[in-house]
Amino acid sequence: MGNWKTKVEKVREKLDEFDIDAILINHLPNIRYLTGFSGSSALCLITKENSFFITDFRYKEQAKIQVRGFKRMIAINESLFELIERKKILNGLRKIGFEAEHLPFSAYAKIKGKFKNIKLVPTYNLIEEISAVKTSEEVNFIKEAIKISERVFNEILSLIKPGISEIEIASEISYLQRKNGAERDAFDIIVASGWRGALPHGVATDKKIKKGELVVIDFGCVYNGYHSDITRTIAVGKISSEARKIYNIVLEAQKIAIESVRSGMKANELDAVARNYIKRKGYAKFFKHSLGHGLGTEIHTLPRISPRSDYVLKDGNVITIEPGIYIPGFCGVRIEDDILVNSTALSLTTLPKNLIEL
Repeated sequence: MGNWKTKVEKVREKLDEFDIDAILINHLPNIRYLTGFSGSSALCLITKENSFFITDFRYKEQAKIQVRGFKRMIAINESLFELIERKKILNGLRKIGFEAEHLPFSAYAKIKGKFKNIKLVPTYNLIEEISAVKTSEEVNFIKEAIKISERVFNEILSLIKPGISEIEIASEISYLQRKNGAERDAFDIIVASGWRGALPHGVATDKKIKKGELVVIDFGCVYNGYHSDITRTIAVGKISSEARKIYNIVLEAQKIAIESVRSGMKANELDAVARNYIKRKGYAKFFKHSLGHGLGTEIHTLPRISPRSDYVLKDGNVITIEPGIYIPGFCGVRIEDDILVNSTALSLTTLPKNLIEL
């Protein structure tokens, strides 16, 4: 990404805050955020003076193209940690931060064994706190991912009819997203019809869609490392008045939540706006997940929009707002959009939200 310098400078500012000499980064989405590298094996080490990018020989050429502003180091016939030891890049460092939620214990033990004079300091969300505020370039990548997903959704609507299976719809979405320029799906696509809609993560099965059912479709893709995440619930044929009522409650809950978004508000306050509305309508026990989450080089990242999150929303956060009601054995409804936090909310998704009846 073009602004790697600013990102690295922001990481360096955090070194003093955490009282560490360097940070070792092994979480690939964070490495992609900092360097643009999209391979499957790498480490970054950022010290107060230097930035090192370490990968293996498979990615030598790719790293040349993608990674700027870091000293690139390539391991050949040795592990990444053996290369670090041989090149002595940790010499003189006393305290090194590591990503406590991402570094496997086996790697932690290896570092402890090899570098006995170094104190390893656990850090939590050091990179995620920085990447939660998006640059305009990052917002454009997310917009592009959204554009691809929305185009595909409009294309697949004509396929959805009684007799088609959930997995057929999901496969078509997956194929068309790639055909339209996506790197890959953002996650396993959810197509959950009828009673299966009550499973919030009801990944598509061979269940056939029937007339009179609601179908929850949760889909997204990755463009240049950045994710889209959209959910629409549609009706196939005439649905019951109870199902329609539930749809309208979720739609209104989402609408008032989006209208409430502003920088400076706490994430749990935003969650409460939608949750309290659903509670007033008598469906509190059927909305159990959080209202939303941050979106970026990961599908779920900071900030969490949940009852337990006191994160203060900032200009530049990109979040989802996705209330839902799930009635076991009957149906589920979720409506989800991707929102850019400015002083207020700017919806990056543009698909209509009135109930689509096929």
